[in-house]
Amino acid sequence: MYVRPKQLWWLIPVFLGLFFLGVSLGALHNRHAGKVTIMAEAERAEADRTVVAALLDQLTGQQERPFEVLLKDHVLSGRYQGQQFQVSGEFDGHHMELRRSGQDVSVSVDGQVQDHTALPYALFTPHEHAALLKAHLRSVTPLAVSDPSNRAWQGYRLSIPAEEVSSLLATWLGPSFPIQEAEMARQISVDYHVWYDGATRELRQLDVLLQMKTPAGTKQDQLRFRL
Repeated sequence: MYVRPKQLWWLIPVFLGLFFLGVSLGALHNRHAGKVTIMAEAERAEADRTVVAALLDQLTGQQERPFEVLLKDHVLSGRYQGQQFQVSGEFDGHHMELRRSGQDVSVSVDGQVQDHTALPYALFTPHEHAALLKAHLRSVTPLAVSDPSNRAWQGYRLSIPAEEVSSLLATWLGPSFPIQEAEMARQISVDYHVWYDGATRELRQLDVLLQMKTPAGTKQDQLRFRL
């Protein structure tokens, strides 16, 4: 059958309809795929929070545990139980010992008592760091990280939200430090690395990483607990 060119005009709305139908279906597919991706990411983050919470539970028990504190190139060894701890070791050629029992804190260097406020967040035990992390876990998205030393460890990085850093530092540093007046929390970021044995699911190491922006550049500090 021969169709005259003038009679082809009716095909135009058909082609346009099919075109816009295809565009609409594509947009619908993209929106659906985006929702699926968001849902998958949310489910993965929730699953990771469950894993991290279980790991942190290992640190918040009431049993006494041995641990090591690494400050730069120095290692202090001892034991902790809840908020109580005792560690000692060599620090820049001097013997250092730190103890805390209840509200009593003592720091001695070569047997001489020192001002314990010189070591603020180092006085927190793994138990207390774990409790702080668990308190902020709902507002943190765990990021899986690999162990650079190629051990059979797996890990998560937890970045404390900026709005939470101020209260965290106020807890660490105590009421004598004017954190609100100095507004240093805006310049400081706090990250945790939680490392565990992939085979046994036992927590092996907890790292606390601090970065502070200064006029001279960014300064970094790290505290490491080996368990």
